[in-house]
Amino acid sequence: MKKLIVLLCSSFCMATALQAQTAAMTDSSLTYVPGEGLYLKLGKQESTKFNIISTVQSGLQYNRLDSGSSITNSNRLSLNLVRFTFNASVLRDKVSMSFSTDFTGVTPILEGWISFSMMKKHGRLYFGQKQAHTNNRLAMADERFAHNVGQTLAGKSNDGVVYGGLMQNFVGATREGGLFLETNFGKANGWKFYPSVSITTGEGQNFFGTQNNTGFKYGGRLDVLPMGDFIKNNAFIAEDIYREPKPKLAVGVAASYNVKVSSPIGSDNAIITGIYNKSGTADFANYGKVVADFVFKSNGFALVGEYINGSVRGKELYTNASATTQFTEETASKYYNLGSAFNVQSSYVCKTGWSVGARYANIKPEFSSAGSLVHQQDWYTFTLNKYMKGNAVKAGFNVTYLSDNAATTSFKKWMGNLAIQISL
Repeated sequence: MKKLIVLLCSSFCMATALQAQTAAMTDSSLTYVPGEGLYLKLGKQESTKFNIISTVQSGLQYNRLDSGSSITNSNRLSLNLVRFTFNASVLRDKVSMSFSTDFTGVTPILEGWISFSMMKKHGRLYFGQKQAHTNNRLAMADERFAHNVGQTLAGKSNDGVVYGGLMQNFVGATREGGLFLETNFGKANGWKFYPSVSITTGEGQNFFGTQNNTGFKYGGRLDVLPMGDFIKNNAFIAEDIYREPKPKLAVGVAASYNVKVSSPIGSDNAIITGIYNKSGTADFANYGKVVADFVFKSNGFALVGEYINGSVRGKELYTNASATTQFTEETASKYYNLGSAFNVQSSYVCKTGWSVGARYANIKPEFSSAGSLVHQQDWYTFTLNKYMKGNAVKAGFNVTYLSDNAATTSFKKWMGNLAIQISL
């Protein structure tokens, strides 16, 4: 697999070199766009393009944990985001590639893919590791423009602050490796449709590592925009940072089926043990996920709603090698994240760049039994952000209250985050 990646990237670089050789220097341009990075364009018709973006977000977090019997306070200084991204395209965007690093996580390669334009630019085929389209809408967004500031290690919202626990419980890593086909179609009355399908490893951000099982994840998504396209990627950003001059609406549905999943939500591998098939061989269940979401924006106002349901499927599975103890759905809740979650948030971005917002997220387990990985949770969040220099600089503050009620224990937690982000 790695050899194929190297071959594709080498071919891309050769094509880029040929394009650059034929481009006159007087037809080239080098520009900096605040918030979007540095652009190098070659050729009369800009048939070769390079884009470099770097982002650093430093933060301060305060936590207060009330477990009933004790109260614990803690502080943390951290680098929430340290990213470097290189994008390139040749032949008028017929061939593109992207490489993104993540210096805050244990997996340094966040994204690495190559894509080819198809169907007269109505489709694009991707190969490699990139944002998965089978997750909730905000999991597909650029973390630089997240509603909340906080740590997102290796594309994951580990403490749940950034995405209200929804991703923490049912998504995990937002990037996956495999094949992705994304298409777009429009109607004369302005309606836009974005169907997409994918086949991935089903193990999250492990495309460049060793895969421990042979199952694949099959998924698809459909986005419908009855009022036409948003500005840039604004349909996948929580706040209306571009202040849509006309009302815009996007409604999306997605589903995925992950075969033989060795981690609780299919975002890692070799985590689960203790499941066997009828012959006594170690085995895994299949994990399914259904997603529905929407976003509405107009003149700085934004309203986002998301719903996720995670379920498990598996025939003739057992929790002992002698195949005498049946693997039931309730038992599965101790191995896999089963249940549902919804997230509703609203915000308003002023012309001065100030933004204020609020969010409520609810997590509901399928089984409230002892040992269930998913707990009953309620998240309440208030945010205050300031966007400056064309979104190249962002300062943010948020405070979150979490109520977690498991079958046997419960706790309350306050979390406050203050951060400053610079993108060049």
